[in-house]
Amino acid sequence: MKTIYKSSLYKTIALARYLWLRLYYPIKFKCPSLSMIGNNCGIHIFKNGRIFCQQRIIVDDHVMLYAKGRLTIGKQFCINRYSRIVAHDSIEIGDHVTIGQMVSILDHDHLYKMDRQQLQLDGYKTAPVKIGHHIWIGDKCTILKGVHIGNNVVIGANTLVHKNVPPNVVIGGNPFKILKEL
Repeated sequence: MKTIYKSSLYKTIALARYLWLRLYYPIKFKCPSLSMIGNNCGIHIFKNGRIFCQQRIIVDDHVMLYAKGRLTIGKQFCINRYSRIVAHDSIEIGDHVTIGQMVSILDHDHLYKMDRQQLQLDGYKTAPVKIGHHIWIGDKCTILKGVHIGNNVVIGANTLVHKNVPPNVVIGGNPFKILKEL
């Protein structure tokens, strides 16, 4: 039996969501190729935010793309369920990148201060994130602000990426270590 996820109806509705997104954000969302946007996605582009895609993207159900800054996505991009990308400053993703489920990519940290014995959030500290070409990011990974990931990298499930990653490696762990060179 064919599941609804793979059905023609699902794909048609996902395409309609993409077309609606292009109409809703005519200047802020640029994606020249027909793409698929899954069910219950939160795609928010704020006043100075922009999302630029070089080619078709596939966004699975329940994904959050949040752009207060610039989010640039290369060719052959796929992001799976419950993942989120939050760009307050700049996140650049290269070509041929696949992102697993429940992944967070953030270019900011929250600033906080104590005021009269109470914790108060006080803005953000940002640093650009750059993800190279031919990257596979496993489930439940977190990529933090200021990180640059080289080309041809596999990031194992549950990995915390808190510093730069050289090209041609497999990494894993919390915090990560290089497990293998490719």
